[in-house]
Parts: sequence; structure tokens; C-alpha cells
Amino acid sequence: MGMLAVEGTYDKMEALLKQNIHPVDILLLMAASEGDLPKIEELLRAGANYSVKDADGRTALDRASTPEIKDFILGFSVQKA
Repeated sequence: MGMLAVEGTYDKMEALLKQNIHPVDILLLMAASEGDLPKIEELLRAGANYSVKDADGRTALDRASTPEIKDFILGFSVQKA
């Protein structure tokens, strides 16, 4: 996943950490934005919460780069339940 290679990402990560968002949830928010399906699955299996909101009030579902990513996240949560 290339999220930390993008300029300004460290600042975004630090801002989210200051909001007391768990790092695994932050990574899920970023992976959803990038559309990194293998990383999203890994993070969800690790217990990431897709309903956590970023500083703009957006969840991983809101940040999903494609409808397919959003459907995957929702489908994963249904399977897990």
C-alpha cells in the first residue's frame, strides 16, 4: 500500500491519531480511499471499524474509491456478523 509515500499523508495520519482514532481504523480509512482491496480485507480481519469517522466526518464507506470497495466493506461486515 502506497499511502505513506504520498506527500502530506504523515500529517493526515498524525491529525487522525490526535483524534484518538485507533491506528488500524486510520489505515482502513486510507486503504478505502486508495481502493486497496487486499489491505482493506486484512484490516477488517484485524478488527478495523469501518464506521469510525475522520476529521471531516467521513467513514471508510464514505471514502471508498469505488462502489465495489464500498460493497466489499459492507459484504465483509455482513459475513462477519
